[in-house]
Amino acid sequence: MPESEEQSQGSQLLTAVERILASTDSLVALAQEHLRRAQARAGEDGPATRDAAAESVVQHFSLRTAITGGLTAAPAMLPGAGTLLAVAGGALADMGLMLKYEVEMALVLSHVYGFDITQQEERQLAFLLASVSAYDAKSGGNFFVDVAQAESVAVWRYTPRQVSKLLVSVMAKLALFKVSKGLLRALPLVGIAVGSSLNKVLTQRVGERCIRELKTRRQLVKRPSPAKKAAKPPPAKKARKKAV
Repeated sequence: MPESEEQSQGSQLLTAVERILASTDSLVALAQEHLRRAQARAGEDGPATRDAAAESVVQHFSLRTAITGGLTAAPAMLPGAGTLLAVAGGALADMGLMLKYEVEMALVLSHVYGFDITQQEERQLAFLLASVSAYDAKSGGNFFVDVAQAESVAVWRYTPRQVSKLLVSVMAKLALFKVSKGLLRALPLVGIAVGSSLNKVLTQRVGERCIRELKTRRQLVKRPSPAKKAAKPPPAKKARKKAV
């Protein structure tokens, strides 16, 4: 596939996912709900409570992608047109909806770990984190290695311009997965089972990767930068006694 066409598909998929994302307010409310539940179970607020809430968030979204995978493969039960829809339209819809949930999951997890997702920069970083994690989970590889680009210390160190460029690149590569997955979806019943179970496993992997990255980021934010040791002030000179 020519690079220009691949980039075009990436841009289309990115735009489609952006349009169907849930509102920031609803995602913040969802994060707060999981935090309250985790706090109620633990009886206190702390790192362990935050981790428990994060695991609950991953389960929440992996269940939704599992349902999406099964529903979008269901048309294959109808002969002819149903099979075509499942392979072409269903695969694209599944990819878009799966990414929607995984990006929303990354945003909710970001809020759980204390980052302000009302800021556009944070939303972009969460989008990139989810997309790269999704690519790595689906391909079993490393996005940065596959595009022959040196990986930064962490995705959140990229500038907004770099984030936008990388988002299109990873979306272009993710769009290619819909073809191979679509062939399995064409098999009645098998397609539903594969779509459902595979989506759940992949989303769980994406969630686990997001949690690891966000916990590392939180530690880096808390850790004081290697400050220069303050130079000790020179000893005060003793005032000379005035000669009487």
